[in-house]
Amino acid sequence: MKGLTRIEVLDRRYQGHFTVRDYLTIREEVRGGETVWTLTSVTRDRLKSAPAKVTRLGNRYRIMAAAWRAPIAGVEVHIDNEPWQPATLTDGKGSEHGWVFWTVDWDSPAPGEHTVTSRAIDASGNVQRAPEDPYLAGKKTFWESNGHITRRVRIA
Repeated sequence: MKGLTRIEVLDRRYQGHFTVRDYLTIREEVRGGETVWTLTSVTRDRLKSAPAKVTRLGNRYRIMAAAWRAPIAGVEVHIDNEPWQPATLTDGKGSEHGWVFWTVDWDSPAPGEHTVTSRAIDASGNVQRAPEDPYLAGKKTFWESNGHITRRVRIA
């Protein structure tokens, strides 16, 4: 019989291959005028939202995606240079640990390339950071690069 044969409970964080080698954050900080590099474990509490799909509904469009990493209270979407607008939370609303799916209806966009950016807001009021936020800008690894995600969309 194949399957789980043992469970081991530790009194410290597990230091396996991926947690030691891959799930690390290298951050550049300036302290007292000098550049200092710090190495820490990846945390799991960063808000994340990413525009995933744009579908056409007649002459209108709908942007769809998900947000995760905390109880999500809302998502805002930024299209081109327009102000942030609230998205409609759909499946998963109120879930503490699951993904929350969201949509935004986009009426009659002009032909050409557009940018769509989203940001999540958790139940405590924390907002997903912008990539240029100093906290994120100093990171040199992929795992915690949780700034706003912008997608380019071409409308024919």
